[in-house]
Amino acid sequence: MFTHHAKIYLRDTDATGVLFFGEQLRLALEAFESFLMTRGINLSKIIEEADFLFPVVHVEADFFVSLRAGDSIEIILFAARIGTSSFTLDALFYNQEKVHVGKTRIVHVATARGTKRSTPIPLPLLNVLQELVQAE
Repeated sequence: MFTHHAKIYLRDTDATGVLFFGEQLRLALEAFESFLMTRGINLSKIIEEADFLFPVVHVEADFFVSLRAGDSIEIILFAARIGTSSFTLDALFYNQEKVHVGKTRIVHVATARGTKRSTPIPLPLLNVLQELVQAE
């Protein structure tokens, strides 16, 4: 499990003044990127040099309470599933009052750079992802 803190800015909202739906997914990916950075994994280096990538292949999002510009949020990121070549990350969103306001589910699949075919998750990434598994 990993905790990430963020703020909702006006640029994140839609014409009604609430968080634009795509921004919730962006924030979940930001939490994942932040987690990787704290573990010494440089996404730019992977994109430029690694023989694998891990694109997003599926997303889901639920919204329970509206978020508005100025709100502070806490995102709890954890691995819902880690398979041989794919992994599923869930993110739970809480506002400054600790109210559960939303959640996302994002599925990534490891692919070989040259063929774009699925490949086993490389061991260094797999080891880091294991840190996101919740204890039962």
